Amino acid sequence: MKEIYIMLTQVGTLVSKSIQLYTKAKYNHASIGVDPSLQVFYSFARRVRYFPIIGGFITEVINQGMFKYYPETECAIYAIKVADAVYDKVCEILETYKSNSQKYHYNLMGLFGILINKPFSSEYKCTCAEFVAKVLHQSGIFTFHKPFCFVRPDEIPVIPGISLVYEGRMMKLDTRRVG
Repeated sequence: MKEIYIMLTQVGTLVSKSIQLYTKAKYNHASIGVDPSLQVFYSFARRVRYFPIIGGFITEVINQGMFKYYPETECAIYAIKVADAVYDKVCEILETYKSNSQKYHYNLMGLFGILINKPFSSEYKCTCAEFVAKVLHQSGIFTFHKPFCFVRPDEIPVIPGISLVYEGRMMKLDTRRVG
């Protein structure tokens, strides 16, 4: 048995604060990873710090990138125990995204679709939670019973078998002792 990890965050950017106003959720961004040291996660988000409209598949490293500029970032990290074959499938899916990262973009229409309850999906576009939901589904871990583009980060903690590993400020996460 191995573990995959899902990190939920609330960074504090204008975009994340706006989303939080609408959702009223504590966390409004989701990432997924396989690194037992809890250093590296993958998601869909902005690629350019000052320009949130340019987004796509990204690699997130704890306390680097956007997280470095928002040291008060709150996070919750969850673990799901999976069989080795399922873990390998998740790694394979993530490798596909990593090796083709430039063809993936952020699903802005999907974000607006949530507001008006209209699904907007595309093979090469995702929101952060949509991406996590797709990986969970494609690897056989869990399937939400709604379109992927309607999945929200605050729905992830209800997945059966998921357990909280850490919650608090990202800057206080000791990645050498957790995971």
